[in-house]
Amino acid sequence: MTRSRQSFLHGAAVLAFAGIVTRVMALAVQMVMARTMGAQGFGLFQTISPPYFLLVTLATFGLPPAVSKVIAENLAVGDVARARKAWIMANAWSAASGLAMVCLAFALSPHLQRFMDPRAIPAFFAMVLRIPIVCLSSVLSGFYMGIQNQTPPALAWIVETTVRAAASVPLMIWMSPWGVRYGALALVIGGGMGELAGYLTMLGTYGLRDRRLLVTVQRTARPARGVVRDLAQVAVPTMLSNVLGVVAFAAEPTVMYQAFLEAGVSRREATAMYGAFGMAMELLFMPTVLSGAISSVIVPAISEAKALHDDRLVARRIAQSIHAAMFVALFAAALFIASGEDAATALYRNPTAGQLLAYLAPSCLFFYLSDPLFAVLQGLNRAFVSTVITFLSSAVRLACIYEFVAAGHQGIRGLASAVATSGIVAAVLGMLAVRRYHDLDLDLSMSAKMALAAAIAWLPMGAVQHHAALQAAWIQFALCALAGMTTYVISAMYLGLATVDEIARIPVVGEPLARAMRRLPYLGAR
Repeated sequence: MTRSRQSFLHGAAVLAFAGIVTRVMALAVQMVMARTMGAQGFGLFQTISPPYFLLVTLATFGLPPAVSKVIAENLAVGDVARARKAWIMANAWSAASGLAMVCLAFALSPHLQRFMDPRAIPAFFAMVLRIPIVCLSSVLSGFYMGIQNQTPPALAWIVETTVRAAASVPLMIWMSPWGVRYGALALVIGGGMGELAGYLTMLGTYGLRDRRLLVTVQRTARPARGVVRDLAQVAVPTMLSNVLGVVAFAAEPTVMYQAFLEAGVSRREATAMYGAFGMAMELLFMPTVLSGAISSVIVPAISEAKALHDDRLVARRIAQSIHAAMFVALFAAALFIASGEDAATALYRNPTAGQLLAYLAPSCLFFYLSDPLFAVLQGLNRAFVSTVITFLSSAVRLACIYEFVAAGHQGIRGLASAVATSGIVAAVLGMLAVRRYHDLDLDLSMSAKMALAAAIAWLPMGAVQHHAALQAAWIQFALCALAGMTTYVISAMYLGLATVDEIARIPVVGEPLARAMRRLPYLGAR
């Protein structure tokens, strides 16, 4: 068996590059959506997402990370037959469960008007029809994570988002004049076309090149039920954790509306404010393509190291994932504090969303750390712990929403404070759990240097805000991002957070960036 294998950080860089490209295109679609349908349309679309995500969570059953973990473990010790069994079982379950969720949704259709805005029902059913494709695609992506070749999923994401943007925007512009319900339906149809294109891209790569990777003539004495157990050890806690998160997400609008009602805010006004909050959260989580890429590759990377009984490698990969997430989070916090309002005004024409984004910016560090920490727990066979943490943070979130909005009369900022509080709780508990189950080798001086680099980067961003105050919002944000990113990377290099050779290994942009860095004083020899 031969396979194209990528290192842990290289794989994360490949996924991060694809994530940046797809987020930029997705942001363009969201910008058209916000300007075409307004905050009301954005809020309406948010209300149909929770039940859809719940059905997808039940259908996928937490199998993608489970598949990547089991395949990585068994390939590390040479048990190809066992890895193949896990792959076949995961695909069979995904196909059957995806179809079952579609049937369940249509069976419940007479009761949907009790829980959902009637304008959202056509878009919801269009979403439901995408579930089987989403299930099969996620499992295939888990296979590639398991063999540690992240290029096919990255390419599939780019294809998916390109087709989604190309289909959604004209459909949305064409159908929105008929009403918000048709605009939402257009967005869903375009998304479905994109998901199908992405899956076919990845499936074509698998069929033409990679389907022989798990072909073996050996027989294994280990029974199939052992494979089911291995998959379930990660899949069941992951599914429970995801279900809890989706249920909390679904309950959030209900609790929010009730809290605003008790605070004297009408439902229509609350929907518009919730739409602005959703815009802010979209921007806040945009840089998580980087921490999300780390989360995707850390599960098989740690599982492989555990299978080889290399505790030092496990500790190093945990530290790498945490430091990488911190590096992204600290710059994002500085950028959003300095120019968050400009970003929301330029993209969504909604200053309220920008004010919320700047308010939430300091919590970036905790939000961005949560996913890698939960992925580490999955790789350590402690996925159930992440489920408990998700339950606790979700309970804190809902309780704080009611307390801050209804009792504290803090308005939409109360909702933002509640979300930030739950993120802090999740990250702190995740860090404590990882420290309990494995030794950590975190370099505190590196964390301090990252914070110093972010503080240095904030200085030119603040200067841009002062001297370009009369410029258009998009110009201010672009100048802030460019000045801040350049200063941050150069500061990080001089502080010894990375070497020029390490920069050169970044896919696509690494070598040109390294050549530029070598021209700077005192960096060329590093």
